[in-house]
Order: sequence, then structure tokens, then C-alpha cells
Amino acid sequence: MPKTETRYERLDAIERHLARRPEGCTTTELAREFQVDSDTIRRDLNLIESRGTGLIKQGRRYFLDHRRIVHTMKISDDEALAIYLAARLVSRHSDEHNPHVVSALDKLSEALHARSPLIASHISRAAAAVRERPTRREYVRVLEVLTQGWAAGRKVRLRYHSYNKDEVTERKFAPYFIEPSGIGYACYVIGFDDLRSELRTLKIERIYEAVLTDEAFTIPDKFDPYRLLISAWGVMWNEGGGIEVVLRFAPSVVRRLKESVWHISQRIEDCPDGSCLFTVSVGNTVEMKPWIRQWGAAVEVLAPEELRIELANEARELVRVYSDTE
Repeated sequence: MPKTETRYERLDAIERHLARRPEGCTTTELAREFQVDSDTIRRDLNLIESRGTGLIKQGRRYFLDHRRIVHTMKISDDEALAIYLAARLVSRHSDEHNPHVVSALDKLSEALHARSPLIASHISRAAAAVRERPTRREYVRVLEVLTQGWAAGRKVRLRYHSYNKDEVTERKFAPYFIEPSGIGYACYVIGFDDLRSELRTLKIERIYEAVLTDEAFTIPDKFDPYRLLISAWGVMWNEGGGIEVVLRFAPSVVRRLKESVWHISQRIEDCPDGSCLFTVSVGNTVEMKPWIRQWGAAVEVLAPEELRIELANEARELVRVYSDTE
């Protein structure tokens, strides 16, 4: 077996290895399989046992008591497909190597293998795609600490690199919610920022260091991340109200535009010439700009005026960049 990247990966891999071997394994066999020494394996087994996973020892061999760890779940082919689609989205939402995503997908694949080996094999390949990405250990460590803080209700001390001001600041942060975003293949944490004394959204990839503190916090009853994000095009929300964006789409792309629901607030009004007006209310227009750009000259920003000017300036700059192209 290839050497695992982190201890968390190895612990999950040891559990799966034992689950597939009813005859059990010795520490020597496990050490050889996972390319570590026997003392490391013994510590790993102690931690696995503390998880309540049904690990038992008979003589020199370790087993998993399947009566204590196996839970049967009957699913249909359609439900298996739903799990596969979720797995694909999980594997593609970030460009980072996340060993916990790999572990979760591997477990899903094994659980589905008997019911649907084809779908299980594709989930396994989704896990492999994540596994092949370069490992950035500091990102994984930060995500682990934020997860612990979120689950345990404890603040995290972190160092954050702000994009707009290009500065690194230290702060204590109470993680209320973690949200992936397909825009930029990134992950964000929403919570109360002691430094700014307000609710903030931080991009996890910009957090340099994170340390779990003993300071507890309670998520306010009024905090509802789903309500908060309903106006966001991605993760950038605005409690003060949304910004109305009006776009005119050319007839050539109207059919494609109508094939998808791009935002919960969208309204589409057909025009006599075959074009249409597309109106949404979003918390911030920054995340919307890449989506607008992808339509090229087939879309025109009518409102707000500031967004129209920004994209017009970008268009002029593009003309300048490509002016020597014949």
C-alpha cells in the first residue's frame, strides 16, 4: 500500500484494512503494510480503539467487531447516483488535496460496492483525483483546526492574509459555518471576528496558521447561514440588502440562459427582438463578474452603473492588449 500522507489518512486506512480481513492482523503485519514502525502502529491502534470503532485484540491479532461498527443502509440505484453526484461535487469544489475528502469518498465507495460496483468504482476514481493533487499540509491543518473549533464551539487563533490590503493580521475567530464555493475552487469560514468585532467571511486558503483555544463561544440563535447566503452569488453576502443587477442577453444565448436557474432571485423578461432581461439581487457583484465575462459580447450590463463602467473599462483594456493581433 502507498505510504499515507497524514496520520488521519493512515488511521482510516488501517480501519478499512482490518474491516476487509476477518482473520485480523498483527502489529508487525500492519507496520509492514503501512510502512511505519510497530510502535507507531500500536499508538494508532490505541487511537482507533478510543474512537469506539469496535477494535478488539485476541492474542497478537487485532480485529474489528463488525457487530459494533457495521450499519446497514438500503439504497436504490437512483439514490446511489445521488451519492455519486454529491461525491463528484465534493471532489471538484476545491483545488486542494484534502485527505479527509479522500477518506470519505473511499468509505462511500466501499459501502456502495456490493449494491452498485460501477458507481462505486467512479466514486473511488473521484477520490483518486483528489489524492493526486499536491498536498499543502498547512491548508489541511488549518481546515482541521477550524473543523474542531466549529464542532466543539471553541474559538480559533489565526493569522490571516487579507487580499485587499495585502496585510497579515492576527485574530481570534469563532467559526459558525464552513461553506465551499465553486467560484475560485475555495472554501470559506463564516463567524465572529474578534479583531473587527463583527460577523466576517474568511477564505480558508488565506489563513496561514490556526490554533484551537480553550475559549468557548455559542452561535447566536438568530444566525442562519442559509438565510444569510441566499442573496450571495457565491459566499459574499450583505445583511444590508442586495444589489439589483440587470443584464441584457442576446437572442443567440437566451435558450442556454433559460436552461439553468442561476440564482434564487432571478427574473427573466423576454424582449420583442428575441433578447431578454435578466435581473437578480445579490449581496456583492464581485463574484458575479467572472460569470458575466464568460458570455462575452452576448451580454450587456444595464445596472448598476458602477458594474457597467468596470466591465466597459476591462473591455477597453482587452482591446489594447490584443490591438496588435491581425
